[in-house]
Amino acid sequence: MNQQPDKITALYCRLSQDDALDGESNSITNQKALLSKYADEHGFRNIQFFVDDGYSGTSFQRPGFQEMMKYVEDYSVSAVIVKDLSRLGREYSYMGRLQDFIFPAYDVRFIAINDDVDSAKGENDFAVFKNVFNDYYAKDTSKKIRAVVKIRGEAGEHIASNPPYGYIKDPQDKKKWIVDEEAAKVVRRIFNLCIAGKGPMQIAKILTADKVPTVTAYHARQKGWAMPENLYQWCAKSVARILERREYTGCTVNFKTYTKSLKFKKQMENPIENQKIFEDTQPAIIERGQWERVQELRKNKRRPTKTGRTSMFTGLLYCADCRAKLYFCTCNTYKDGSQNHFVCSNYKSNTGSCKIHYIREQVLYRIVLETIRQTLSYVRMFQKDFKLEMLAQDEESRKAELAEKQKTLSGAKKRMKDLDRIIQHIYEDNVLGKLSDSRYLKLSRQYEKEQAEIEQLTAVLEREIEAQAGQVSDVNEFLKLVDKYLDIPELDAAILNALVSKIVVHSPVRENGRKHVQIDLYFTYVGQIRIPLKIGRESLNESEPA
Repeated sequence: MNQQPDKITALYCRLSQDDALDGESNSITNQKALLSKYADEHGFRNIQFFVDDGYSGTSFQRPGFQEMMKYVEDYSVSAVIVKDLSRLGREYSYMGRLQDFIFPAYDVRFIAINDDVDSAKGENDFAVFKNVFNDYYAKDTSKKIRAVVKIRGEAGEHIASNPPYGYIKDPQDKKKWIVDEEAAKVVRRIFNLCIAGKGPMQIAKILTADKVPTVTAYHARQKGWAMPENLYQWCAKSVARILERREYTGCTVNFKTYTKSLKFKKQMENPIENQKIFEDTQPAIIERGQWERVQELRKNKRRPTKTGRTSMFTGLLYCADCRAKLYFCTCNTYKDGSQNHFVCSNYKSNTGSCKIHYIREQVLYRIVLETIRQTLSYVRMFQKDFKLEMLAQDEESRKAELAEKQKTLSGAKKRMKDLDRIIQHIYEDNVLGKLSDSRYLKLSRQYEKEQAEIEQLTAVLEREIEAQAGQVSDVNEFLKLVDKYLDIPELDAAILNALVSKIVVHSPVRENGRKHVQIDLYFTYVGQIRIPLKIGRESLNESEPA
């Protein structure tokens, strides 16, 4: 009798993408036909198929396998039959557990037809070697695939299987991406909303309210898949992922993630220095400057104060002396917001490490708006001279910055040589008995830690110096913004974030019984703009806060 009453015979089939390369012999259809014929000829009844199509044998987290094991653990399976051992899995340690412990514990007969394995006939001495070989085969195949992917990735080819939302594969050349205009409109809207001061959660709510199909719903509709239940329910994570994708600037980003080993499948995030970025590989949906501006904005979370108020300037203001951020404060006494102000985070009512840097929001608004108007007007009037001046200024500042970095790099390399000599010296002192083992260990760890930190700094500096060698100012991008904002009657978050990257606030200066505050505006793409106009100063009548 090949089957116990009321129990099923589990016929398990598996096919991975790599197995499919071997031809029709491993196809699911072929496996089903073979298993059905075997079960019929050997008297197995009450058969049930469990299938995993497109799943690797190196992992057992497969839906078909997991479903079969639930039946096994319920004592509902009398036999498990597979075409060969590799169909069940290619990880030899777990395969051994299944055959030697798990299946016997649940009184399950295990049969691998082509490998002549049948637990009812006793142990097969070659099964262990077969499992080891299957494991090795999976590793070898994975290694070859990784090598091919690495070559393609380093050559600038897209190694992602599917383009990001907003792009589709070019029908004429599957290796290239072209813009999917319908989805690209949503991507542009998401970036524009972020520039306007909206966070991922707020953007998700807006898209949901406007019944914009989610990324999953959009792809399902395009490819004819089953539609999800919530067609329009956007979440903050989906929006954040779109805002973070550098590919929208028209570049290819390869090796963003990696796995530690074949068996440890968790995707780990690769540091940016280990990624490969290739510019201008497809049409851009988002301008590079806008993408970079969004990344900066997302670092500055606009959290409401205790009164629930926020300011469009939050995250943009910095102290001229200590370089710390200025934080937004509100006053319940004045409901009109006239006393809402910013103060240096290191001030702390004259008990902190920095002197007061204070400016009221209303005063800041007037200064910034007037400065922007005057600057844009000046740039439009003297566009040619401005461009030449900014390029020269940029060249000068880059040279100074480059010289400073090279000086720091030179100092770091000298310190590395000094540390090598020091470590050699304390090692010799330890060998000669002049330095105790405990003291030697403490000092060597300290110096080795410093060496590791300097090595990291050196690598960063070398990359920055190399990248900076050919860098030029984005004056043309700024001039596009100048043309876009011809008239600015009022200031809002969208205009502010598009034009201004940073605002530096100086300490108030008292002149003729009145206080004056100087602010420096740093414009997107070009930084500070020096014009022959008196801007950036405004009289303050209020007293300094206590």
